[in-house]
Amino acid sequence: MSESKRARLSTAGASVLLWVSRTLLALLVAYPMLSAVEATGIGNGPDRDAVLFRPDALMLLELIRVGAPWFASALKTALLLTALTLVLELAPLACALDMLCGGERNFRARAARSFAVFPRFCWLGAVAWLTQGGLLVAISLGEAALRSALHAADERALTVAPLGLVALGALTLLWVNSVLDLARAAVVERDLGGRSALIHALTVLRGQPLAVLGGSYASAAASAFAYLTAAWLMTRLNVGNGSAATIALAFGVHQLAVLFAITWRVRWLERALDLCAAAPLASMASSASSSKDLT
Repeated sequence: MSESKRARLSTAGASVLLWVSRTLLALLVAYPMLSAVEATGIGNGPDRDAVLFRPDALMLLELIRVGAPWFASALKTALLLTALTLVLELAPLACALDMLCGGERNFRARAARSFAVFPRFCWLGAVAWLTQGGLLVAISLGEAALRSALHAADERALTVAPLGLVALGALTLLWVNSVLDLARAAVVERDLGGRSALIHALTVLRGQPLAVLGGSYASAAASAFAYLTAAWLMTRLNVGNGSAATIALAFGVHQLAVLFAITWRVRWLERALDLCAAAPLASMASSASSSKDLT
């Protein structure tokens, strides 16, 4: 098999793996809310839940009113499951990165490798979450301080300045995710420990900032475009008529958006692996990689 064909198969396999795992985990998260909707009994009529999508939204409002106690409990369970799935999704992500690295290993060997690097992925994720939490606090404090400083300014400045700060904060959060993906790629491609992979990711970012940020920002923009387009198309579909064809079309639109977003993410992960492979290994990362440090 040629190298290009093997690379295409690896890309397709990684995309399918991420798509299947994300779909299954999303169904797990949605299950408590679906159970709460079923407990209200509103969807027990001949039209089932199609009544919830009617243009007047009366049945949807009635569902929220009647099912408020069930929804409150289901939301707590869904949030707990969301946190759990964010951790569980690291395993298929590690396996997808290993597939993108190439090699002749079978799926069992790749799965074993993904579980081997799972603790390092968790450590890197915790560092990223703490960093993003600090950034969100800083953005909130900066917005309050900016509003206080501009209290006597023009109304347009009061509106535009906080939006600019929020946009800058969003780009910074994406920057943190870029470093996180680079560090994960370094763990898989170079078999580094958590701290060493983070140092290597920062080294890659310092050496090629445009390549890193361009790839990650393009992936994020493509995902946003796919989901916004799907949301716009969904408003044009009358799911409330109960037609099986319309429901199937709505499901297809949603899944195409997910696949489009995953395809761009896999392209960025491939780029991250290439950048990590091409960058020289820092001396500090090289000395620490032998111990597979997590802290």
